[in-house]
Parts: sequence; C-alpha cells; structure tokens
Amino acid sequence: MKNLRGGTHTTLTKTAALVVSVLESMSEVKRISPGIINQSSRRSGARRVTAVFTNAGLELSITGQGSQKVAVHTAPEDAPTVFKNLTNHKRLSHFSFDSRDRKPGI
Repeated sequence: MKNLRGGTHTTLTKTAALVVSVLESMSEVKRISPGIINQSSRRSGARRVTAVFTNAGLELSITGQGSQKVAVHTAPEDAPTVFKNLTNHKRLSHFSFDSRDRKPGI
C-alpha cells in the first residue's frame, strides 16, 4: 500500500492517530496531511472530531488531550461519504462528531 500521509514533519496525537488509521483504510482518501499539534487548555479530554468540507475534501479538527487539524484530500463528492464512514466506524464509537461550513473571512 502506498503512503497516504504527506510528509514526515509532523507527528500525530493519540486521538488523531486513531482517526488517521481509519482514514488510511478508505479507498476514497488520496492523501492525509497532519497539521501542527496544539496543547489543549481544557481538562476534560473529550474526544471530538469537527469536519469542515472544502474544495479539496475535508479538514478535520481533532481534539482530545491536545488538538490537531488534519487535512484529508479526496474528491469533493466523496467527502460526505468519508465523513459518514468515520462517524459509523466501530473503533471511533466513543468520539463525538460534528460538521460545520467554511466561513471565509472569519
């Protein structure tokens, strides 16, 4: 299998690693680009995934003990299918999922 992750400059948080491992098994996903890890000031550690649909696919904001954005490159028409598969996946059943619209200029 080819390497789907773009570059090796960024590691993944434990929470993001779970999501990325599920994404790597999906045939619709062309590339996964992890972003910078930010420390969370919250103490709850609730695992959440917020999806923003873009022209290149999805941008996932994954929070847990820390927060990280992960860009998922796929065809725009496949992005809702990828998000639906994430929300229904057995390994991610303890995550809460949400989606929002991209708001340019905010």
